[in-house]
Amino acid sequence: MKITTNSILILFGVIAFVMVACLPMVVFAAPILRQEQPAPVNSAATVQAMVTKTIVAMTLNAPMQTPIPATVTPVPATNTPLPTNTPLPTATAVSYCDWVSFIKDVSIPDGTKFTVGETFTKTWRLKNRGTCTWTPDYMLVFTSGDQMGGTTAVRLTGNVYPGQTVDVSVTLTAPDKRGHFTGYWMLRNPNGVLFGYGDKANQAFYVDIRTENLPHGTVTGNLSYPSEFNPPLTLYFENAATGQITQFSIPEKNPSFSVLLPNGTYYAYAWVPNYNLQGAYVHQNLTMKSFVVSGGQTTSGINITDFSPNPHGRGQ
Repeated sequence: MKITTNSILILFGVIAFVMVACLPMVVFAAPILRQEQPAPVNSAATVQAMVTKTIVAMTLNAPMQTPIPATVTPVPATNTPLPTNTPLPTATAVSYCDWVSFIKDVSIPDGTKFTVGETFTKTWRLKNRGTCTWTPDYMLVFTSGDQMGGTTAVRLTGNVYPGQTVDVSVTLTAPDKRGHFTGYWMLRNPNGVLFGYGDKANQAFYVDIRTENLPHGTVTGNLSYPSEFNPPLTLYFENAATGQITQFSIPEKNPSFSVLLPNGTYYAYAWVPNYNLQGAYVHQNLTMKSFVVSGGQTTSGINITDFSPNPHGRGQ
């Protein structure tokens, strides 16, 4: 059989008709039902977004995990009982029958300066910290250090009951040389037991001074001229070692004097120019009596008496 061109066209037409009949109606209706088409969708981006949302949701909903410490030391199970609260022992207050509490230095603070040989009074304020009463049988006594004079014990003047304070004093003399000196003192009970202050009632209180040689001392005295008033006169001080004379003019009606002299040993006398009379500081035998001037100290009682036209001799 001879296939013609018309036969081929008819065959293709039948095939096309069959294919069109097999397509769903939606394909043909879509252009009519939807006037606008959505933008083309990026399939890869959509998949990536879905994956990201899924991961975030899983992370937020994941249960929290407790971090594991680097090193965990297991605690062994024991049957040791828990400790009980045992009360601490109560401290016992220490007390002594004879005990001093040092309050302050009433006189002569530490480091006070004196001239050599100067006399002074040291006073301490003490408190009876013990349980026994201090009576006049208790003594303030020197224990060690620099003694500063001949006094080594002073009796208390009255009773001092526990809790009371008292001022105790002793008269002392600065050493006859320059330096730093400290003397230690304590109290002594009638049984001869020494006691002081401190936690064990065994510390001594003390006097602390320094001595120095001051270049001048003060001399005072009276002018006993035999008249209703003293006339003008000249007062002389003669150094017994060198013969050097220091003089002062005393106006009338001045029955006493006070002058400053260098350290040394002196004779003292006065001359009344208008009457040619000499008075002097004399012994009972009317010879001149010497006296000592010490730096920083006052030498008193250098009284000028026995006014006479005759000069006085030098004694000792």
